Formats: sequence, structure tokens, C-alpha cells
Amino acid sequence: MCITSDGIYLFVANANDNNVSVIDTKQMKVIETLNTALYPDAPAGSTTNSIALSVDEKTLYIANADNNCLAVFDVTIPGKSKGKGFIPTGWYPTCVRMAKNKILISNGKGMTSMANPYGPNPARKGEIVVYQEGGREHKIKVQYIGGLFRGTLSIIEPPDEARLGLWSKAVYSNTPYTKVNELNSESVNGNPVPRRVGDPSPVKHIFYIIKENRTYDQVLGDMPEGNGDPDLVLFGENITPNHHAIAREFVLLDNFYVNGEVSADGHNWTMGAYATDYLEKNWPTSYGSRGGTYPGEGARAVANNKIFFWDQCKRYGISYRTYGEFIRDEGPSIPVLEDHYCKNTHHGCSQSAIRSGSASGNMILILFLLSMPCPGSTASDLSMTIPRV
Repeated sequence: MCITSDGIYLFVANANDNNVSVIDTKQMKVIETLNTALYPDAPAGSTTNSIALSVDEKTLYIANADNNCLAVFDVTIPGKSKGKGFIPTGWYPTCVRMAKNKILISNGKGMTSMANPYGPNPARKGEIVVYQEGGREHKIKVQYIGGLFRGTLSIIEPPDEARLGLWSKAVYSNTPYTKVNELNSESVNGNPVPRRVGDPSPVKHIFYIIKENRTYDQVLGDMPEGNGDPDLVLFGENITPNHHAIAREFVLLDNFYVNGEVSADGHNWTMGAYATDYLEKNWPTSYGSRGGTYPGEGARAVANNKIFFWDQCKRYGISYRTYGEFIRDEGPSIPVLEDHYCKNTHHGCSQSAIRSGSASGNMILILFLLSMPCPGSTASDLSMTIPRV
């Protein structure tokens, strides 16, 4: 939040809604809502999480964490504000401030992601994994993903109109998302996944299999069919024959990229294509034993996405069931899974998701079944047996 020097106008960033509320404190009401997304009708996901007023209080700078940019608004006349453009930033800007007519931007995840070839490896003896322990420096080789981030601080001059125009083009150029791509996808003839929203598909059932705590390369990097790095393989085909067989028969997903780093935010990305600002900012302190509890997988309602794909199934009348994901010993961690989860081990699933220590990504395998259910099964019973190989 930030407020004008006279105390009349309060600006509040709404991280889950792509916008900023402008509040008249005398009237105690919202007089305007500023849409900060790159496209007016874009779905939630810009993660508007910090704001700052210029020295003359005529310009508002807004951090869009998941767009890696600042949105710039002319707020000379509150209630009649105008969007001016965007400023590119580093990765996941978490805070923007003004100091002596300079814009200060903290980039929470630094400038880029990186590989961790010396990540946690069960085959190496005597290694120590540090879970962001209080910022202490440890001279060890283990590259735990949660400790690879080095935040940065950008200090820039407020741009003039011409430079802001160039920077706005750079922001759009850096962003793969467009409204056209939202409704259409590149594909080949005969692909069961429709090219456009609303097109027919022969798919009857989808089995969504998550292999937690391992990246694509660590398990499937040895598959010559994919774009992988065999040097990073930890559990190759000799150890995970079933994973490889499923990938070959159905879909490989070798170029599927996502922002999830650990279990906490990874599960929300996996099940809802998003991790909230609360979740992103709280898992480092939780993992580093610096306060807070595990916020992911529905453990804390404040950290939940507004929509998971189960919500979309329910909305459109599609049957669904989970066999461990977002399930605790006492039952589902979110309401939409009530009566839509495996409640015992009769079908070979457990009541709670089995989780291990440090995560370095969620590997996903998707099975598209183009035929009707097996004899004796129902639309709501999606249990299946995968032959051992």
C-alpha cells in the first residue's frame, strides 16, 4: 500500500486480482480500480504485489511479479487515472520504492534460473542439504534449489515517454502469453488435443500423474526421443521402467516449463497453473526454519489459488477424482475435493500424499485415454492398472 502525502488517497495492490484499488479515505470507498495486466481481460496471474508513488505523486509504479515488469500509471487525477506503459524488471519483482527520484526495484528471484547439476543426490554419501538456513553461508557443493536464488536490486531513472514506449515493447516481447495463444495452440493434424478452445476431441478420460521432487532430466533425460540432458539423469530407465514406458506410450512433455521451485509452490503450479504471492513469499521462510508453517497443497487457505483445475471440472460437469494430491490423513485440504478422492487403500491408493524432503521440481506425465472405460468401471471411478514392464 501507499498513500498520498495529504492522506486522502490510498493505493492498495491486489496480488490475486491483477489490479490496484484507489481508495478515497474521506469517503471511505474505492473510487477506481487500475487493471495492471498486459491485456485487459487476461486471467489472474500478473501478481500485482507492490506500489510506489513518484516524488510529485503524479505517477504510480506497480510491481507485476509474474509479468516481470512494472506497470506505470498517470494518477494526477485520482478516479481518472491512465495507463502509460510498462518497465521490464528482473525475475519476480517483490517491492518497488522511490528514493531521490530514482526507482528502486527488488527482484526476489534475481535475474535468471539456473541448472543445479550438484543438486541433492541420494547416491552421494555424506552430503548436506541447506534449506535457506537463516542466510548463513555454507561452503558445500550441494545445490539445493531453494538456495540458488540471489535477489537483485535495480536502480533506474524514471523513463520519459519515448523510453517508456521502448521498454513497454520489451515487456511484451519477453512475455510468451498472448490473448491469441490463450485460445489457440500450435499442433499437428491428428493430435487428440484440440487446436482451438471448443473444437471436438476423442479424449474420454485423462490420467494426470505427478512425480514429485524430480525434474524431467533427472528421470527422463536419458530418453533419446526428448530434449533432455543425460548427464543430469539420477533415476534412468533401469530404475524407472514404468515412467519411461508411460512416457513413450502417451506423452513425453519434454519442453514443459513452469515457475515452481519446491513442493510448496510446485503443487499449486501443477494443479492450478499459478502460485499466489503469499505462497511465493512464505515458503522460503518456512523451508528455512525462519517462521511460518508449510503453506502449500491447501495447508493454508490464504495461500490457495482462486481456481484449481478440479474447480473447472466441477464447473463444467466433468467427473474427477484425486488419488493422493491435496489429500491429508483427515481428508481433502480443499472443499472441491470432498467426495472426489480415494478414501481407502482398496484401489491401491493411500489416504495421504507421500512426500519426501527437498523438491527440485514436479515431473508430469499425462495419459489421454481415447476409448470408453473398461467393463465394470464408471465415469466417476477412474482407477486403472498400469502393467509392470
